[in-house]
Amino acid sequence: MEKEKYLNVARPHKTCLLCGRSLAGVDKHPSILTKWEDEAVRKDYCPQCWEKLTSKDYFCYWITKRLQPAPNKQLSKKERNNLLLRLFESLYETADESRAYTLFFLAHLLMRYKVFKWKGTREIAADPDSTRPTQTLLIFENKLTGEEIQLPDQSLEGEKLAEVKKEIDEYLQTNLPEELLT
Repeated sequence: MEKEKYLNVARPHKTCLLCGRSLAGVDKHPSILTKWEDEAVRKDYCPQCWEKLTSKDYFCYWITKRLQPAPNKQLSKKERNNLLLRLFESLYETADESRAYTLFFLAHLLMRYKVFKWKGTREIAADPDSTRPTQTLLIFENKLTGEEIQLPDQSLEGEKLAEVKKEIDEYLQTNLPEELLT
């Protein structure tokens, strides 16, 4: 038989050739190559059927190892939104000026995820020490509670934005629900 025909061997079958049992949950199972009409044909068996197999008419044999898919450790949209809202509320309650950019970013993220609704902007008189005479406040509405949220407008900056994204990603990863941690 030609070398190219050996290289075109089929991928593992999903079921045992004899009993029809699914091989997806089996970690290891026997596989053989037989020759049929000048073609290499792959046959997969569950370990139980391999022991019962009487005809050993094959020219190549090996144990196929099936990698089991890693468990999905992603948050659902609802879980993600709840975690982001919890983070936003905890930062918003502290009213820390150093967290204004994070709140600004989170509010826009929550608006994108349809937790917050955009209500508009409002101009207010700035602090007497400020160089600008007015300050723009962004107004959002929490769709769940109907609460109005006002945040000072921020200008987007690349480095700050990257830091906030990283911080939020770390927060989401460290606050995975129990069922995703196992």
